[in-house]
Amino acid sequence: MATRSKPVRIFANDDSALAQLAQLMGRSRAEVVHEALAEYLANHREELGRLYEETQSALASGDLERLARVSAPARRAEVDAIMADIPA
Repeated sequence: MATRSKPVRIFANDDSALAQLAQLMGRSRAEVVHEALAEYLANHREELGRLYEETQSALASGDLERLARVSAPARRAEVDAIMADIPA
């Protein structure tokens, strides 16, 4: 599969965990990050699809208030709650 080089920033305290995981799995850090992203997208496909559809609908109708509610900044609390459930 073709790849592109993109810098990815991670939290400093996650760096050692990523390095250890990559070493244990016999993979590169990039491979571990790619696999984690693919897994996340697969596990959240329905949620992401609903968000996309709701955003498109709000844009099509010109409903700026609704668009603000479904935009990423308005969903920060939800993301924080999801991240809090992930073991450190």
